[in-house]
Amino acid sequence: MSSIKAPPVYKLIAAQVVVAIGLGALGLVLLNTVSAYSLLVGGLISAVPNAYFAAKAFKYRGARATQQIVRSMYIGEAIKLLLTGAGFALSFFYIEPLNAAALFSGFVLVYLTGVLVFVRISRPNQINP
Repeated sequence: MSSIKAPPVYKLIAAQVVVAIGLGALGLVLLNTVSAYSLLVGGLISAVPNAYFAAKAFKYRGARATQQIVRSMYIGEAIKLLLTGAGFALSFFYIEPLNAAALFSGFVLVYLTGVLVFVRISRPNQINP
């Protein structure tokens, strides 16, 4: 067992899920029902595969587990891409009616949330409020 602490990826995943649900709620208030659930589904298509990748990639820590870490990251990324593709395919196949612009907007906004939170938590020298 390594004494290296795992990065706080749970913050990233939590932020993505909160933004996905917030987008759905905001879409329900400002737009219509179809746009609202399309935003929500697009956000979840981004958040769920990222959560899987984070769980897979940060399963191992330490120098002795380098090969396991690299293998986990490759497998996690491959499965993340498959889950993302399957999410879009299943959405277009099963959800009717679907607002494609809202679906992709939800995906991109939740993805960008993950990027911004990652940048925020990866700066240890800054004081985080």
